[in-house]
Order: sequence, then structure tokens, then C-alpha cells
Amino acid sequence: MATPQPLTVDFEALSYISRLVEAFQAFDADGDGLITAAELRGLLGSLGLEKTEPEARDMLARADGDRDGRISVEELLDVMNAGELGLGALGALLQAAVPALESLARANGDGALLGADEMARVLGTVSAEDCAEIVACMGGDGAISVEEFKLMADLL
Repeated sequence: MATPQPLTVDFEALSYISRLVEAFQAFDADGDGLITAAELRGLLGSLGLEKTEPEARDMLARADGDRDGRISVEELLDVMNAGELGLGALGALLQAAVPALESLARANGDGALLGADEMARVLGTVSAEDCAEIVACMGGDGAISVEEFKLMADLL
């Protein structure tokens, strides 16, 4: 087994993306994975980015790639320039770990919650300290759900 190495990840950037995703989910009132201009305005306000209704509609129009009048979390991350944060390698690493983490969570029977130690064992090349930082950045209080992990892995 390879010796765990420190990640060269900007954990502040990971935390920023996680906060955007959490805010998106909180303002997606009907849980359909899409938000309207009014919901976008509330979401941005919750992040301290006050926008007028016309500004929110303009932002939505720029982000709305499929022109359905709503934006997905992926479209939000695009308009917020999350892709420029350089976390693509982390996304690939996390994506590769999803099947093993799902299997581990099922075997543990713990409601699919993952702790930093479990994540470090599965990732192998990532230290437990870095895994703890990843869990913390994803909003976990010591553990995150497999679903949250999968969502972040897909978005990075």
C-alpha cells in the first residue's frame, strides 16, 4: 500500500464549493435540482452577495445553459467560476473512491455515513488529516453521507 501523501488542495476552495452546493439545496424549494431567479437571489443573499431582481434574472440568463428559465447546481458552479479553482484532480480521486466507499458504508450498516478514517483507508494515498479536512469542508461534523460525497465528487 502506498504511503499517504499530503494533498495539494485548496481546502478553502473546496469549502466554498461545498457552501454553494449547500445553499443551492437549501433554496431549491421543491427539491427538483433547479432554482428560479427568485430562489437564486435568495441563495446569493444568504452568501452575502446582495443582488437586485434584475441582476439575479441577468445572472440566471447567463448561467442557464439549456434555456429553461432555471439553473442546476452545475450551472451555478459554472457562473460562480468554481471550475477555475483547480479542484479537478480531487474530483477524479473522489469519484474513483465512490464504489469502495458505498460498499464500506453498506458493510458498516451505519446509514451510509463516512468518517475521515474510513475515507483514508479507501483512498490509501491520502492522509487521515487531509480526509478529515475534506469531511469538514463538505460540512460534515465528523462524518458525511455517501450521497453528499458522491454529489461533491461529481461536481468537482
